[in-house]
Amino acid sequence: MHMIKLLMGTALAMTLAMALASPPRATGAPAISATNSVPAAAADDPVLARGKDFVIRRSAVDQVLATSLAGDASAHLPPNAVAQVLGRLIELQLVWQQATAAEKAAGAQLADQRFAYILKTLGAPEMARRLQANHMTEDDLRRSLAETMTAKESLPRQLGIQVTEDDLQKYYDENPAASEQAERARVREILLATSVGSSSNPLPDEAIRAKHAQILELHQQIEAGADFAALARKYNEDPISKDTGGVMPPFRARNTEFGSLALSMQTNQISGVLTNEEGYRIFQLLEKIPAKKFAFAAVTNKIKNYIIAGKTADLAPAYIAQLRQAAGVEILDAGLKTEFAEAEARAAEEAKNPSGFQPTKAPPMGP
Repeated sequence: MHMIKLLMGTALAMTLAMALASPPRATGAPAISATNSVPAAAADDPVLARGKDFVIRRSAVDQVLATSLAGDASAHLPPNAVAQVLGRLIELQLVWQQATAAEKAAGAQLADQRFAYILKTLGAPEMARRLQANHMTEDDLRRSLAETMTAKESLPRQLGIQVTEDDLQKYYDENPAASEQAERARVREILLATSVGSSSNPLPDEAIRAKHAQILELHQQIEAGADFAALARKYNEDPISKDTGGVMPPFRARNTEFGSLALSMQTNQISGVLTNEEGYRIFQLLEKIPAKKFAFAAVTNKIKNYIIAGKTADLAPAYIAQLRQAAGVEILDAGLKTEFAEAEARAAEEAKNPSGFQPTKAPPMGP
C-alpha cells in the first residue's frame, strides 16, 4: 500500500514539505530535493540514495520530516521515518522518469495552479520567508510540484489501469454514499492569528494576550449589535477567507473541528470564542445547506479516482520493485540499507497477496 500513499495524496504534502518547511538542521548547503539531475557532491549534505540520472540527498529527506513536525513541534516521528521518506522520494523519481512528454506538460500546468493556490494561502511575505529558510527559489518549488503532479497523473497509465463506463455505473449503483453530499454549513468568521504568518511559530506571549483581549472585545461588540461583516472585513486574519469578508467555503461536520458546532446553531447565531493552534476565532452561521443526492454524471470523476486509487494500491509495489531494479537504485547509508531490505521484503509479500480491491465502501463523493 506504500505507493498509493505517495502518489494519491502524500506526495503533494511531501513536495510542499521540501519546499516550505523550515529545515530541522542549519547548514550552509542548498536544500536540494530529489531531482532528475545529478548535482555536485556536498560534504555536509550526503547522498543517501542514487539511481539512473538522479540522487537524493539528506537535505531533501530532512525537509519532508520538518513538515511532519511543523504543525506540532512536540510530535514524535516513527523510528524508521528517514527510510520511509527516502523510499517515497525514490519512488517519485522512478515514476516521473517513466512519464511521457504530454504527462510532464500536464503536470507542469497542474503545478502552476497549485503554486498559485499556495501563494494565495500563505501570502507573498510568508512564501518568501519559507523559501528562503530552505534555500529555495520559486523555480525550485515549481519543479518539485511539477515532478509530483506528473508522477500522480502518469502512474495509472504506467500500471495499465483502465476504468470503464460499466465500472463507474456499477460502483454508483452499489454505493449510495457515492452520490450523496452531507449537510454543510457556511459561516463568516473572524480569526485573530496567534502564530507568525502561516507557520507554527507562536507570537510573543504579550502579543497573544493582546489578541485574546481583542477577540473578546470584538465578540462583545457583535453581541451588542455591531455589523459582523464589517468587523470581519477589517480584522479577520485567516488567509482562506480574508479576501471574502470572512466567508468560508461551505464545509461538512467532519471538515473542521468546529463543523458539528456550526451545524448545531441557528442561522445568524454567533459562536463563542474558540481557541486552537491557529488562534482565536468567532463565527456567524450564515446558512445550512441541506444534504442532496448527485446525478451520476456529477460524480463520475471522483468515483474514477477512487477506483484508480484502489487498483494502484494492488499493482504499484511490484511495479516499483521492477523500476528500482532497472534503475540500479543504491542505498548508500549502511543503516538505511538494512531498513530498506526489510521494507522490500514486506513489499514483496504485499505483491504476492494483493488486497483484491473491491470498491464497495467509500466516503461520500460530494465536495
